[in-house]
Amino acid sequence: MLCVSFASTVHAADSSPVSATAESIHFRVSYKSKVAPLPQNLIHSWVLHIETLDGKPVEKAEIAVYGGMPAHKHGLPTEPQVSEIGDGDYLVEGIKFSMKGSWQLWFDIRVVGVTEQVKFDIDL
Repeated sequence: MLCVSFASTVHAADSSPVSATAESIHFRVSYKSKVAPLPQNLIHSWVLHIETLDGKPVEKAEIAVYGGMPAHKHGLPTEPQVSEIGDGDYLVEGIKFSMKGSWQLWFDIRVVGVTEQVKFDIDL
């Protein structure tokens, strides 16, 4: 089963902590950037948190990351890698936004026969 969820657009120009949450049929997914504001032309990391809708951490998920700028028709300039930290947290390393504008990051999350896709819109 593939389900798609969308998060609100994150306006990342100010210096407050950057985070967002999206819900899908099975999961609540949120992220926090390790830097604020989200940088341009700098590789940085996020912590992605995945939990069930009743608040239980999701562990041992397989996560694929991709994204880009739909208006410019190009993908991310990097290939972010994901590693599990524990308690539903996953470290996403290698995120880079190469220019200002509207970006999208998609996370394909696979856990025990369920695959869901979560999208975060980011206005840099």
